[in-house]
Amino acid sequence: MEKQQMTLLVADIGGTNARFALAHCTESGIAVEQARHFPSADFPSLETVVKHYLTTLEGEPELAGACLAVAGPVANDRIALTNLGWYANLSELKANLGLPQLAVINDFVAYAYSIPQLPESQRQTVKPGEAMPGAPRVVLGPGTGFGVASLIPTSRGWMAIPCEGGHISLAATNERQAALVEILRRRFPHVSVETILCGRGLVNLYQAMGQLLNLPTPLTTPAEITAAAQSGGDLLARETLAEFCRWLGSVTADMVLAQGARGGACLGGGILPRIADFLQHSDFTQAFGHKGLMTGYLEPVPVELALKSDTALMGAAAWFRDHAQVSG
Repeated sequence: MEKQQMTLLVADIGGTNARFALAHCTESGIAVEQARHFPSADFPSLETVVKHYLTTLEGEPELAGACLAVAGPVANDRIALTNLGWYANLSELKANLGLPQLAVINDFVAYAYSIPQLPESQRQTVKPGEAMPGAPRVVLGPGTGFGVASLIPTSRGWMAIPCEGGHISLAATNERQAALVEILRRRFPHVSVETILCGRGLVNLYQAMGQLLNLPTPLTTPAEITAAAQSGGDLLARETLAEFCRWLGSVTADMVLAQGARGGACLGGGILPRIADFLQHSDFTQAFGHKGLMTGYLEPVPVELALKSDTALMGAAAWFRDHAQVSG
């Protein structure tokens, strides 16, 4: 079976949802069908959720292999989904699933790999600029956790490289942020970017902001906080989401500086498309450029928002298509 004409099992397995589909790779592109999603917490392991999806398939598709994008580090033969407490061995998993080829990649690598394939209609300019030709790009965003990956240009196209940027220490850039970090330090042994820039992190930030401003904190979910902030009637929710966007701008600039991503930054993940208008009118761009001696370095770097957060399945299929010879 030619690499460009094959059927794959693809998955995007995060701390909240496990999404699956069959991907048909042809010369003209990638099409997905039989998409399903399941709550990740309903399953005890990576193997059991994959096997469950296989039982739901209609017909008996001939699979060339599978590419599983997972929320956690993948090193050599070891797979760890950190937010679920799942651990697996790649060779054993491949054998137990009976697959001819199996690739397991970081979920944000798959997501990043999908970004260059998005049409302009699925992107929104957050900060205009001019990408430096041949320079790396960075893809990052808050969801169940905070994902970060680099896109490096090569002669074969883009290569996505994962990192654990969400776990770097959170830096304060003003007195209010310093006070919030101090409040968070009393709750958490390590205050990282992911402590505030993810779904549960938004709740953490809301609670810390309530303590700082001496206001009650009745809201308990990210959806409640973002809805209340965007409706305009809840001061604490609005202040929290504004600080969330401001901190995101600073962290995005940090990632650009650390990775030399003068080709631009792309924001994604599950939260930002839902607050796209709020983000656009926030202090994100001001915070992005507030880097002292590096302000001029950052000024031309464009930032865009991917308006779809469910493209990792396409990215996983594209990654397998381009790397199949080394994935099994």
